[in-house]
Amino acid sequence: MQKTRPLTRLKSFFATQRGALFGLWAAYFLYWASLAPFIPYLSLFYESVGLTGAQIGQLGFIRSIVSFFSALTIAFLSDVFRRRKRILTACVFGMIALLLVFPRMASFATLLPVVALYSVFLAPTISILDEDTLRTLDNPRDYGMVRMGGSIGWGILVFAGGAILDIPGVPLTAMFWIHIFFLGLMLPLIALLPESNAKLADGEKASLKDVGRLLRHPGFMVWLGVLFVSGLTSSSIINFIALHIKGLGGSATLVGLAMAVNVMGEIVGLAIAKRLQGRVGSRRMMVLCFLLRGFWFVGLGLVPSAWWILPVHAVGGFSYALIQAGSVAYVNERAPRRIGTTAQAVRGAVLIRLSTAAGALFSGALFEGVGSARMYVIMGLISWATFVLALAFRSYERRREAAQKAA
Repeated sequence: MQKTRPLTRLKSFFATQRGALFGLWAAYFLYWASLAPFIPYLSLFYESVGLTGAQIGQLGFIRSIVSFFSALTIAFLSDVFRRRKRILTACVFGMIALLLVFPRMASFATLLPVVALYSVFLAPTISILDEDTLRTLDNPRDYGMVRMGGSIGWGILVFAGGAILDIPGVPLTAMFWIHIFFLGLMLPLIALLPESNAKLADGEKASLKDVGRLLRHPGFMVWLGVLFVSGLTSSSIINFIALHIKGLGGSATLVGLAMAVNVMGEIVGLAIAKRLQGRVGSRRMMVLCFLLRGFWFVGLGLVPSAWWILPVHAVGGFSYALIQAGSVAYVNERAPRRIGTTAQAVRGAVLIRLSTAAGALFSGALFEGVGSARMYVIMGLISWATFVLALAFRSYERRREAAQKAA
């Protein structure tokens, strides 16, 4: 009986709101810590097995497009059956299983099916964590403080991962084992987290009609388009920033340091997200993101040496915090609670999946055609153009909303 008491107390702690929020913070930390030494350096692994820039872009496209469909499907099923913990556990197990065989693949043909299957399990994880966080919080504007756990995990491990890969004799495949290690730590934490289904305001099950009504909400598809552009430009960072820094004479350690600086900017953004949302609203946060992104990308393209990337990257992290917190809040304000996970999956599928699939092909073609420096300048110009268009649309929405209130 004595042996079970610590576990019982632990479960009781996680059953409280404070414990549940701490558990979600830790889940974000472990999830993003697992990805940090993997995703940014994956292009280096691809290059080491002889893949071209176009093939690297194509694998990024496959990962994103498969994730797009699996995120929507699995998230909707989690809303229908309300078994988010079980689905989250299955996804983590699936990722671990694929990562065990991933580093043994040494050609485009063998990597293709493994990347596709890995993407199936990767996709819905963050949508489930986002929805559970929003259900647990008393004030959804506090989302940024919980999500900050992921930023801290990413920041620490993205730097540590680069430093580890720079150690003489350490193979690039070490990134796979670090990824597995943190996912393994995440599994018992998921088991301790309570189900959040009790907070549903009604007993209705999720339906596709709910999703249809959400997509037809005035202006919703336009803002999804804004998210699409954000993900499309971000794909150039995901797939080619390591090669860009390497081309400027930087090392894997510098890649990690740059990503860590990026996360510092993200943490600052998430820390003030609640206050900023209260002042300008979720949509203006998304608009402001693109103004900053223009400076970020153009700066990346114009820096004279690899070390100058560090201050530029801080701006990029701050801009990501704005689009992340702003888009989560915007969707949460408009989606029925019974399809909360699906709604966040739609947001994530556009921001992180569909857009980065297109962006992987687009940035891959630009990388081969004009080089990484000009590629980033082009991404910056696209961001500034989106800022102007989104700002104009937000002004139109305000006039329309004011006219509706007056009527």
